[in-house]
Amino acid sequence: MAYSVRLIEVESHGDREVIVCDKDGMPPIDINMYVARFRARSHSYRLDVARAVTKIYEWAEKQNIDLLERMKSGEFLSFLEMDSFKEDLRYRVNAPTQAPATIEAAVNTFIGTETYRHRANKIIHYLQFLGHVFAGTRKRSDPYAGNMRNFITQFRQLLIERGGLKHGKQRYGLTDEQVTKILWWVNPENPQNPFQKRVRLRNQLVVHILILTGVREGELLSMRPDALVRKSYGYALRLTQNTTLDLDPRANPPNVKTYTRDIPISDKVAQMVDTYINSERKQRGKIVAKAPPYLLLNSLKDPQPMTYSGLYHICERIRKLDPEMFHDLLLYQFRHTFNDLIVLESGLEVGSEEFKNMQRELCGWTSDSEQGKNYTKRSREILAAQYLQKISSRFIL
Repeated sequence: MAYSVRLIEVESHGDREVIVCDKDGMPPIDINMYVARFRARSHSYRLDVARAVTKIYEWAEKQNIDLLERMKSGEFLSFLEMDSFKEDLRYRVNAPTQAPATIEAAVNTFIGTETYRHRANKIIHYLQFLGHVFAGTRKRSDPYAGNMRNFITQFRQLLIERGGLKHGKQRYGLTDEQVTKILWWVNPENPQNPFQKRVRLRNQLVVHILILTGVREGELLSMRPDALVRKSYGYALRLTQNTTLDLDPRANPPNVKTYTRDIPISDKVAQMVDTYINSERKQRGKIVAKAPPYLLLNSLKDPQPMTYSGLYHICERIRKLDPEMFHDLLLYQFRHTFNDLIVLESGLEVGSEEFKNMQRELCGWTSDSEQGKNYTKRSREILAAQYLQKISSRFIL
C-alpha cells in the first residue's frame, strides 16, 4: 500500500491521534489537515475518515493521476476515471480475486453496502473540502467553483448509484450469557478481575451504566459528580451538556449530543455510584478535589477525567480474556443491549407509539425518531422465535 494509517498514543495525556503517512513515511499535509478537523470525534471515526481518503489516493497512483493537481487546476476527473474508481472502491483491501465465482468468494471480495456508502460519502466530502480550499484562492469571476460543484454532484451520483455487495451487516446487542460473563469479569470481588484495584469499582459502575441505561460514551464521560439525583420514583442519572469544557483537559473532550435528561436507574446502580464516590474516588486523597469536575476519573496518581481510550480499554481487555465469546466486543453493543432489554421487559408492543416514545426519551432521540428499530435486532428476533413457537404448538401434539 502506498499509504499507511497509524494510531499513535500521546504520552502526555494518553489520547490517540490518527496520522497518515505516504510510502516514504512522510505525513501528507492535505490529508492530515483534513483528518485533524475531526479531533472532536472518536479516534475510530478519524481512522475511518483517513482510510477512506487514502483509498482514492491509492487508486490515483495506480492510474498515474496527481489527484491534488487535478483538484487544484479544475481538471478534476473524467467520467471514465470516476467509473474506474467506483469499481475499485467496491473491493476489500486483500480481496482474493476480482472475479468471484461464488457467493462465498464474493463475501470475501467485496465490501458491504453500508461500508461502501460510508466510504463513498467520506471521500466525496474530502474532495469537496479540497475544492472549497482551492476555490478560495481564485477570483469570484473564475468558473472554478461552479465546475467543482458540478463535478462533486456527478461524482456523488455515480458513486452512490451502486453500492457494495448487497448484504448489510446487522448490529446486535449482547446475549444474556455475554452480559452475565462481563458483569462477572468486572465484579470487584472477583479474584480474576483483570483491572487495577484502584479502578475496579469505577469499571464495574461504567459497565452497569452502559448496559442498564444505554447512555452514549460521550454522555457517560461528561457526567458530573452530582449526576445522581433523587426523584419521586427513586433515583436517576442526570445527563447534561459538558458545561465545563474550559476545565476539561482531555484532548478529545466528550459532549452530549442531545438535550439534558434524567434516566431512571435501580437502587443497586444508585448505590454503586454512591459507593464509588465515597470509597474508591474519595480514597484518592485531597488531590481529587483539585481534579476537573467529572464523575469518572482515570487511574493516574494525578487523577484526570476518564477518556474514550479508557472505555475502549475495558472492551479490549475483556476481548483478550475471552476471545471466543467476546472476539468482536465493542462499546456500541451496550447501547443495543439496553434497547433489547426494554423490548423484552417492557411488555409493550415494539411498534406502538407508547413504546417508541419511551425509547426515544430514554435514548435521547427526537420525538419523531424512527432509529429505535436499528437498536433492537436481537430482541425482535427473540420475540419472532417465541411467536413461531406458539404458532407451532397449536398444531403439533
